[in-house]
Amino acid sequence: MKELSKEEKEKIIKVLDERGAKLPCPRCGNNNFTLLDGYFNQTIQTEMKGMVIGGPSVPSAVVACSRCGYLSQHALGALGLLPKEEVKK
Repeated sequence: MKELSKEEKEKIIKVLDERGAKLPCPRCGNNNFTLLDGYFNQTIQTEMKGMVIGGPSVPSAVVACSRCGYLSQHALGALGLLPKEEVKK
C-alpha cells in the first residue's frame, strides 16, 4: 500500500493547524498525535440493516493520539483537500 507523501502530510497538518485543531486528546489529555499514512473512507449508509457497498462516502484524514490511540477523523472535503471534481454539493 502506498503511504502518504511528505507533501500530502504537511498539507493536511497545515490545514488542521490553520483550522484550530490543536486541542489535547479528549480521552487522555495528551498533546502528541500521529497522522496515519492513509485515508479512511466512511460509507454513508441509508439502511440500518445490512451494508451497502459503493455509493456516497466521506474521505477523511485520521489522527491518532500517541498515548491512548484515540482516533479523530477530519473530512477532507470540509478541509478543502479533495480534488475539485470529487467535491459534491
